Amino acid sequence: MRRVSNLAFNRDFPAVSGLSGIPRDNRVELARDLHNDFDPEAVGVWLEGFPSIPLGWLYRKDSNRDAVLRKLDEGGTLTGHVEVQKRSGKAIKVVIFWL
Repeated sequence: MRRVSNLAFNRDFPAVSGLSGIPRDNRVELARDLHNDFDPEAVGVWLEGFPSIPLGWLYRKDSNRDAVLRKLDEGGTLTGHVEVQKRSGKAIKVVIFWL
């Protein structure tokens, strides 16, 4: 099933990756962020080709987060892409993925 979640963007990503923006034709992988000091259950979103730092994370109160954690704990992998969508006149980064 197709899911959409808001992306909590990692502000350190541009400096570490050298990218000034997210490529249009991007692929991401969702996985547990085992190195997140603030959230032991963090779901990181990694941009293909940049395994050293997450592009961002799913928000803690995201409605998809529990299902994503269950899938990851079962040994599943989740892939998708990031889009910028307009909501109420604001540009919002979202992760599109399939569960």
